[in-house]
Order: sequence, then C-alpha cells, then structure tokens
Amino acid sequence: MRILAYNIWDGGGDRLDVIADVIRGVDPDAVALVEATVESASTLAADLGFELSFGEVDGLFDLHLAWLSRLPIRRARNHQLRELSKTLLEIQVAGIRLFATHLASRHEEHAHPRVEEVRAILRILERVHGPHLLVGDFNALQPGEAVGKPPPGVVPRGDALPDADRVVLSPLAHAGYVDCFRALTGEPGYTYTAQTPWLRLDYAFASHDVAPRVSSCAVITGDLAARASDHLPVVVEVEPLEPGAVDSPHSRS
Repeated sequence: MRILAYNIWDGGGDRLDVIADVIRGVDPDAVALVEATVESASTLAADLGFELSFGEVDGLFDLHLAWLSRLPIRRARNHQLRELSKTLLEIQVAGIRLFATHLASRHEEHAHPRVEEVRAILRILERVHGPHLLVGDFNALQPGEAVGKPPPGVVPRGDALPDADRVVLSPLAHAGYVDCFRALTGEPGYTYTAQTPWLRLDYAFASHDVAPRVSSCAVITGDLAARASDHLPVVVEVEPLEPGAVDSPHSRS
C-alpha cells in the first residue's frame, strides 16, 4: 500500500493539473492533501478517479484537509479539536487507519502551540486499537535534523535556528511512533521549499505494528514537483495488513 502526503499550497490554484501529474507519477493508493479546498480536492478526486473524504477546518485560513483513496474508504472521521489550528482527518482503508494533519504556521502558533497540538493528536491516537499511520505537514523539525541553506532573503526562524529546543515532535517518539523516513535513511529529506529544499517539515509516522512493515519512504523530487507546490510530497509504502485487501499494483503476498 502506497500513501502520499502532499501540501498542495494555498488550495492548488492553477497548478492542479501539475499536482495531478505528480500524484499519477507516484501511483499511490491514498493521498493526504494539505491546504486543500472543496473545489481543489473534488477536482483532483474526479481527475484521478479516487474516493474523497474532506476534512473541514475551522481555522485562520480557508484551507482544509482531504484524503483521496483508490481503495474503498470504510470509515471516515474529522476530529475537530479545540487545540488544533486545523484538524485531524481519519479514514480507514484496507485494514489500516490513516490520519492526516497540518500543525500551526507561525501565524497561528501563539493561539495553537504545536507541542499542544501533538499532545491532543496523541490523545486521539492512544484510543486507536490496530495499525495506523499519521502523516502531514508538521511545521517542525526533529531533534538533530540537519538544516540546509535557506533561499536568498529567507531568515531562519523557529526550529531552523541552531539553538532551537525542537520539542514539538518528541512526544510522538516517546509514544512509540516511528518517523518512517528517518528510520530508513540518513539523507536530509528536505521537503520545503520545493524549489530550494532546505527543511524537512513533512512526515509519515507509523504505529509500532505498522513500522516493521514500512518498506520504503521517500521525498518526491524533480522538475514537476518543484513547479507543483511549495512543498515536496512524501510517499510511504507499507506491506499489506489485510490479506487480499489491496487490489493494486503495489500489493505483495
């Protein structure tokens, strides 16, 4: 099963055709869209022939979350928590529960501290029995992560500063969630900005029963991805958890 996490930047604008081409190139079974609108999520779902689950956000910006799935969505729930600047969108497909989120930007963090957002998400996840995956744009860096050279005119701030505490994502590790990309490679894995990557802000975190079945995790690069959004998408591949549940080219026995 192949899952793509993709911040499509401000609803996608006039880039939806390019975004769709990026997604087709990955050939995922499910796609978490960050910064989607009803219109952009519906257009991409129709264009790709995927089911749509939309997660409305009651936040500062009119940008939302969505899941697209080529597999039947067996359940869906939008967890609108007061601690979250956006929301936590859940679906279940092929024996795994998928969660997508987008933590606070610098414009929202005064009202929604990111570390409190993560703790609120963990209160939901601790009630989940069975395999699950959390993906999205976390606007935070892991402790010890490298920082690249910022684009001209960009001044590092927050977690990108050399003396930053970087405490936002630590509760996930303490709760047993595995950073799929970092578990498999020591490469930088920068996802932002797409044209001049220098920060890793987009992640896939696996529960303890999914982590051993993660066969790959990668950042999608190239000219097309650099034009499609300001973030590069992250793809994670998980060995099937239900025998015969995934009827796709990525199925494994």
